[in-house]
Amino acid sequence: MNTASWALLLALVVVPLLAALVDIIPATRARGGVVSHLPADRRSESDFTILVPIYGHIKYLENVEFLRPYGPRVVLVTTTAESADFNRALESVALECGFKIFRTHVRRHRANAAARQTAGTVRDQIIRDASECFVRSEYVVCLDADTVTERPIGEMVGALVANDLDFASVRLVPSNTATVLGRLQGHEYRMVMRLRRILPWVCSGACHLGRSDAHRAIMRRHSLFFQGNDVELGLLGNEMGFRIGHLAFDVPTAVPDTVRSWIRQRIAWSGGEFRLFIANPQLVRRHPFYYFYGAVVVILMVPLRWWCLRHPGLDLVTVFVIYWTILVLVNWKNRDRTLWIYPLYGLFISLFLVPIGVLSYFKMAIPEGNFGRIHLAVHRVRHRRVEPAPLRSNATSPTS
Repeated sequence: MNTASWALLLALVVVPLLAALVDIIPATRARGGVVSHLPADRRSESDFTILVPIYGHIKYLENVEFLRPYGPRVVLVTTTAESADFNRALESVALECGFKIFRTHVRRHRANAAARQTAGTVRDQIIRDASECFVRSEYVVCLDADTVTERPIGEMVGALVANDLDFASVRLVPSNTATVLGRLQGHEYRMVMRLRRILPWVCSGACHLGRSDAHRAIMRRHSLFFQGNDVELGLLGNEMGFRIGHLAFDVPTAVPDTVRSWIRQRIAWSGGEFRLFIANPQLVRRHPFYYFYGAVVVILMVPLRWWCLRHPGLDLVTVFVIYWTILVLVNWKNRDRTLWIYPLYGLFISLFLVPIGVLSYFKMAIPEGNFGRIHLAVHRVRHRRVEPAPLRSNATSPTS
């Protein structure tokens, strides 16, 4: 092939194909990954604490009925800055269900917020303090206030123990898929969850679990930056030598069901991606594939995707055919009508929402003075028990 032929091949196939790899890379590579098994005997463990962060507004506590059977194992984790109405409602729920409450002081918190907070350090401050000063069980499960599990939590903890894991990610499944937007997110979540097969430490904030001492050790080194906080947990745990796996344990969670709430969430997520990959370039040394995918393919190739759209022709047709074919093959078992328009869904995210990530990141980082730097140079503490701090009586309010 002469120079002109190579240039044509590059322009028509290679460049646009690389620009379309945002969804294809993890979906194809992860097919041969490994998932920690779930014991056939459904082994169950009982020595665990469920931490449920809840602040801003009591309406966000959506999984009360699911949590009710776990009674005193449930700790509603909140701040000392909540409104009187919020505290009365929280204490009423705790008293009725037998839950416990943990309160701790945080900085820069806007109590009784009308919308869910997608930035700041509140969520991770209260989880860190609860893990440090209140949890005395062998295992801990962090569960968002809008998330449930399909099987008993004791079985999920039992799977962690059976696989000799210190920390584990689980498989999130959108619970509200009645709308087109919900079904599109269902396809998206399935592809993203496949990434856990090769990168099990990529945890999800809605639900993760581990040994309590491992969780304490990780949270002591956490930056507390909200967006990307779950991935940071896994990164730090992996660096510290903890054994981390992925459990094929389905955990339904609510996803945004309106365009406005979805865009708000995705802009925040884009800021978190910018934080992880651009503000933390040291990740390339430890996790080159993950960094290449997030930094190069997702973020830095945005101009390339725009260039391809501004120069339509055979190259765009080639990319669409390849992209759509792989997408359908990967999701064939879960195909529905929305799969046909999923490429447009992914295109909108990559063209419009990903670039906003840089603004979103600085909007989150500057007010807190926290730029989300992840310090990977840590001592490996595998097999060394990390003791909890003494109980702080002025920061806790368990309900009897």
